[in-house]
Amino acid sequence: MAKHPEIGAIAEEVEDFHAHPNDLEHFDPKLILGYFQRLEMILEKCPVDIYAASSLKHPWPYRLQKSGECAPASFWRSQHRVLDSNITNPKVTNQDILEEAIKKDATAVVAKDYLPFHLYDHQEFDMGELTGASNHTDATTKSIREFVELHDPSRHPPAYIPLQSPYAVHIQEIRDIVKSSHLEERYMLGGLKDAGPKKRISEAKALRDEVGDEPVLHGLGWGLSDTLVEELRKNPNLIDSVDNSGPSQAILNEGLLDKHWQKQSFGLVEGQMRNSVAGWFEFGILLQATHRLTELNTEFNTEQKSLTDYK
Repeated sequence: MAKHPEIGAIAEEVEDFHAHPNDLEHFDPKLILGYFQRLEMILEKCPVDIYAASSLKHPWPYRLQKSGECAPASFWRSQHRVLDSNITNPKVTNQDILEEAIKKDATAVVAKDYLPFHLYDHQEFDMGELTGASNHTDATTKSIREFVELHDPSRHPPAYIPLQSPYAVHIQEIRDIVKSSHLEERYMLGGLKDAGPKKRISEAKALRDEVGDEPVLHGLGWGLSDTLVEELRKNPNLIDSVDNSGPSQAILNEGLLDKHWQKQSFGLVEGQMRNSVAGWFEFGILLQATHRLTELNTEFNTEQKSLTDYK
């Protein structure tokens, strides 16, 4: 008899989401593994890791969630788990983030950063008093110095250091802080939430010109529009990874993102385990975005070539 978890059961550790072949009844575990082996062929050919910034339940390998809003029921279903700083809540501290990174078993963590101060509710937050800085860039730089001191590689996961736009300018302020510390050069490119893909691409190029090819760069909240996909196909070393909440937001709002990253109407079921159903649609969108960045995809080629299918 197959063993299934109870609906609503709360996981206490990552292993609670593991299952054994004998736990399956309707799915053949060998066929399931064979299918995922096939999907790995696509992921292996993709030069960019695409993270789901989402709380939908599915086993996509890359996941990013915010500190203070991290849900183990979805976070722990992915093996690469980034705990972001929660830029929208300026009261979340580096200490909070690092403690949660341990508790939530994150595999990477992001230092605290800040939005431009005018975007916060001034009645709720006195940003000068809260950060000891006069603007968001200085506050982020100050936070990075503190984070470096607090981060303990024996206790905390590897770190990403956030950069404020323009990246090529901010990196000059903080790079020596990072390089003189125990941290590797892994930078999170934020601050361009409402910018178009051309602006993001130009800023990333300017940063690459400044730091070279070695540092790891992550595009925070970068949607995979045609413009960005075309650039990454031509210039796969521009960034190493991206995340985006667009797929999950579309699904939970009666839509799906098509391959051009445009929302199309779609109705999702209601009721128990809805999140698990929704998760597979997000999984598919992320897989399709991954495929578009590989040599397997012929949409961007001037000459269409047939591909020999696997096995």
